[in-house]
Amino acid sequence: MMKQIQALLYFFAVDSRRTVTVFCSILLFCIMVLSVLGVAVADFMYISITAPAYIFMVIFGFRTIQESLPFAIKRGVTRKSYHIAVGIFILLINFVMIAFLAGVQLLLNAVFQAANITNIRIIRPIGASTELKSILYSLPLDYAILLSAFAAGLLFGIIAYKFGFLGGAILGGIALIGITVSLTSPERLIDLITWMQDLAVLPAFGLVCAIAIVSYVISWIFIRTSISQPTA
Repeated sequence: MMKQIQALLYFFAVDSRRTVTVFCSILLFCIMVLSVLGVAVADFMYISITAPAYIFMVIFGFRTIQESLPFAIKRGVTRKSYHIAVGIFILLINFVMIAFLAGVQLLLNAVFQAANITNIRIIRPIGASTELKSILYSLPLDYAILLSAFAAGLLFGIIAYKFGFLGGAILGGIALIGITVSLTSPERLIDLITWMQDLAVLPAFGLVCAIAIVSYVISWIFIRTSISQPTA
């Protein structure tokens, strides 16, 4: 089992290197362009560095399961080994991503302070500030959200793999309808948002990590009965 997990981790690392590099390069370019525009023409500007990463991790999780699962099954890798390897990869790739995002934010913080730029703010889950303390304080929650985003993409990917895109769309639609119906009352939605905003870092971290864990565990139900050819 350990050899299979190690081989899969190597495959994941090699396969994802180009994708992650391209995303990070595009994100850096966009941040540079927005920063220049913010200094040159905007009175005030908010820049979100982490939100694009959250979206990317959902897509990346979906792509990972779609491309790697049939490859692994065809080469005789057990589904248990595959699921464990994916879990380890989720933890590792999110460490890489959070290190990159933290480095970008710290670099921007240093540049903004050195150039005395005060009209640009970085949007994060905790506040919108370029202060060093605020950046470091939000890192655990950023990591948990990235983790949850990848796990959600993984879950949707295995559902689409198992039942086809039509089946995945139907299940996703049912889930969306359920969430919408449960939040039809404006008071409930406002109460939920207020409650989430009032959470401290550690409870919020635990809640988001719990969502990621649930998504990862549920994905096993579909992985354990998957075949090498996805459903059309």
